[in-house]
Amino acid sequence: MATPAPGPTRSALLRRGVNLERVTLAWNVIGIVVLAIAALSARSVALAGFGLTAWSRSAPAPWCSGNSLTPTIVANAPRCN
Repeated sequence: MATPAPGPTRSALLRRGVNLERVTLAWNVIGIVVLAIAALSARSVALAGFGLTAWSRSAPAPWCSGNSLTPTIVANAPRCN
C-alpha cells in the first residue's frame, strides 16, 4: 500500500494565510480609495458613508484575532467582533 504524499507544513500554511490576508487588505484599501474619489466627485454622502463602513470593517483586521486567518500569530490580540 502506497503512503500518501506529505501535505504542506504548518509554517507554509501560515505564510499562505498571512499573504492572503495582506492581499485582501490591499484590495480593501484600493476599494476604499475608489469609493472616496467617487464620493467626492459625486458629492454623495451615502457613498461616503458606504466607504466609511468599508474602512471600519477593514482597518482593525490585522490586529484582531477574530478577523485573522492566522490566530496563532496574533494569539494575544484583542477580539474584535
